[in-house]
Amino acid sequence: MALNRKYAALPDLDSAPDIYETPELTDDNSTVPTTAARTHSDDEFYDVEDDTPGISRSRLRINEARSRFLPANVDANGVDFSDRVDGKRKSYKASSRRQRILQDGTEELGDLSDDDDDESLERRIARLKREVEEAKDEYAKRKAEASTQADTDDAKGDNRLTSLSQALDEISKPTGRRVTAQAPRAVPSTSQEEKPDLPAGDNATYTVTYAPTYEQSHALAKAADFDRRLLMLEKGLGINASLMPEADVNGLPRAILPTLDSMNKQISTLAEASTANLDTISRRVRTLVQEQDKLNDSREKAKSLREELGRGAPTAPAEESEQEAKINALYGILPTIENLTPILPPLLDRLRSLRAIHADAATASDTLSRIEQQQTEMAAELKQWNEGLVKIEAAMKEGSVSIETNKKVMEEWVKDLEERMEDL
Repeated sequence: MALNRKYAALPDLDSAPDIYETPELTDDNSTVPTTAARTHSDDEFYDVEDDTPGISRSRLRINEARSRFLPANVDANGVDFSDRVDGKRKSYKASSRRQRILQDGTEELGDLSDDDDDESLERRIARLKREVEEAKDEYAKRKAEASTQADTDDAKGDNRLTSLSQALDEISKPTGRRVTAQAPRAVPSTSQEEKPDLPAGDNATYTVTYAPTYEQSHALAKAADFDRRLLMLEKGLGINASLMPEADVNGLPRAILPTLDSMNKQISTLAEASTANLDTISRRVRTLVQEQDKLNDSREKAKSLREELGRGAPTAPAEESEQEAKINALYGILPTIENLTPILPPLLDRLRSLRAIHADAATASDTLSRIEQQQTEMAAELKQWNEGLVKIEAAMKEGSVSIETNKKVMEEWVKDLEERMEDL
């Protein structure tokens, strides 16, 4: 009654009892299954055709599924399957045998192989650290059980494990700015368990962001490399400072282009040498020597006269003092110029050579483009010639075939004529 009073004020409330209608049973409809359920075998599977294609009713072959995991081997000795979150908790190790199907259909199982063949370097280092920790725990257990062993054996085992831990820590450190680091050398161990833990090599090389090729691509580095190649070429030609009177032993060697120019002139002079030319050259050399001697004498006289005038002459006006100051400044620079005299000629020659080479290099791109265009044209011409040769070879083959057929026909005709002549 309380329920009726509670919902009495609600609109559209039907107080009639709930009626559930079901279809009446007829002779054609029955709720009893007409056929018995089909039992499924564990070794076979059946694809049941049903009106509901979205549901897969296929059964697996149990034996085939079991045979797939036969080569697997799981080592669960000392494994902790509890829910504790502990880094020292030991996990199981799974390994499988390599399978090979023979020609007769049988399977052959090979050696055990771990599933960590494709592991990365970080995973490998982590695995090695975990194995070292497990080795330490096992060593501590054995040490506690066998307390009668010698202290030397304990010290050796501790040193080996410590060295392995240090090696792994050194490998796993960030590289930083170091380029090459020396990994600590591990003590060789005879234990089979510790052999995989040894580092692969003594030297560990790390890659940093500095690129050594940047210096080679620099403009100054390119110029220095070009100068070095020029010097190597000059040395290959046998050009050194001892052959040049204007260069000192410790001075720079002459550049290659002026040297080649002078060699060309010398060769042309020797090739065109005659009595008249040699006489003319000798007279000119003597004239030059005399002029050089006169010039040296005039320099000495001018120097002595300037010294005498400097001692006895009165003070000159302001203009002459400025001129003398300039002259004195030039004479003060003369020692520096004289010291640079052995270096300046080869240096100027090399600069002139570099200028000529750079001028030629400016037009090198145009020359290369012309050469490439010529090569393209030559390739097109060679292609046309190749096509023509192929056609000629095909025509020659056809001609040889036709000649052979004509030869056979002519032989038959000759034989027929010979037979007719014999009959006559």
